[in-house]
Amino acid sequence: MAVEPIIYIVHYAITIALFYLQSNVILPRLSKNRLRWLWIPLFCIIFLLMYIAAHLIGEIFLIHLLDKPIKPWYGYTWQSFLKNGYRGLFFMGFSTGYFYLRNYMAQRNLTQQLETERLISIIEQQQIRSELDVMQNAFLKAQINPHFLFNILNYIHLQTIKSAPQISEAVTTLASVMRFAFDIEHAGERIRLGDELEQVNDISYLYSLKKGQGTLKLDYELAVCELQLIPLVLLTLAENCYKHGDLAEQDAEMSVLLENDHLKISTWNGTSQQKPISSTKNGLANLEKRLLTAYGNAHSFTYGNDGNGGFTVQLDIPLEQVLQSSANRGKGTGIVEPHGA
Repeated sequence: MAVEPIIYIVHYAITIALFYLQSNVILPRLSKNRLRWLWIPLFCIIFLLMYIAAHLIGEIFLIHLLDKPIKPWYGYTWQSFLKNGYRGLFFMGFSTGYFYLRNYMAQRNLTQQLETERLISIIEQQQIRSELDVMQNAFLKAQINPHFLFNILNYIHLQTIKSAPQISEAVTTLASVMRFAFDIEHAGERIRLGDELEQVNDISYLYSLKKGQGTLKLDYELAVCELQLIPLVLLTLAENCYKHGDLAEQDAEMSVLLENDHLKISTWNGTSQQKPISSTKNGLANLEKRLLTAYGNAHSFTYGNDGNGGFTVQLDIPLEQVLQSSANRGKGTGIVEPHGA
C-alpha cells in the first residue's frame, strides 16, 4: 500500500520548522549568553525531546486526519522513540552546522567589507596627499632649481635696493613666499599657524602692489600663532579671495580667532558678475577633503554665497583637535596689525 503524500508533508514540515527554529532563533540567542556552555548541553536534550514529541503529535494528527485505527499509545513504541531520536540528532547536527557556516560567512563578509573600507581610506588619503602636492607646486609654475632661483631673486634685490626700493621689497617678499612653498613639502603633517599667517601677509602685500587691486584685511589673535594646523589652509582661503573675489570695490576679510575653546577661521569677499561663484568651489572642495581626513567630523566647514553680494567661508575646529602644548605664545607679524592691537 502506497504511503499517502500528506504523511511526508506533515513530517517534513515539522523537521524543517524545527531546523530553522534551532539555527535562526535558539542558537543565536544561546551564543550571546555568558553561560552558553552550560545551556547548550541542556538545550540539546530539551530540543531532542521536542523533536520526538513534535513528530509524535504529527503522527496523532495524521491518524485522526486519515481515520486510521487508534492503537495503544497511537502505535508509538521504543523503536519509534529511538528512530525519531536518531533522526533528531541527525537534523540537530545539520542545523548546528548551518548556523556556524552562516556565521562564518557573515564574519568573512564583514572582514572583507572592513578591509575594503580600509583600502578605500588609504587610497583617499593618498589622493589627498597628491592634491596637497599639486597645491604646493602651484606656487611655482616653472621647475627651476631653488638655489638658482633664490640667487637670481637676491641679485635683483641687491641691484634695486637703492634705485627702486619698492621693487626690491617686492622681490624679497616674493622670495619668502616661494621659499615657504619649497620648504612646506618637508614640514610634516602640521605646521605652525603663525608661519602661514606671515605668508598670508606677504601675499597680501604682493597683491596690494597691483593698481586698482584691494587687499585682504587680516584679523587674528596672538594666541593662535603657536597652534599647529594642516598646511595651506589659510593660503588656500586667501588665494580663493584674491582669485575669485572682487576686491576692486571692497577689501576682503579674514579672521583667525579663538572662541569658546574653538579655533574659528572665516573669510569674506565681494563677488564679481564676471567671475561665476561656482568656480570658487574647486580649491575649497579639495581643502574640505583634507580637513575631513585630518579632523574627521569634529570640525565644521561651510562656504557659499551670503545672498548680499559676498562669498563667505567658515571653518570651526575644536581647540583640542589642534592645540599643541607650548609655554610661549607667538606674536603677530607682517604688515597687518593683529586683533586687539
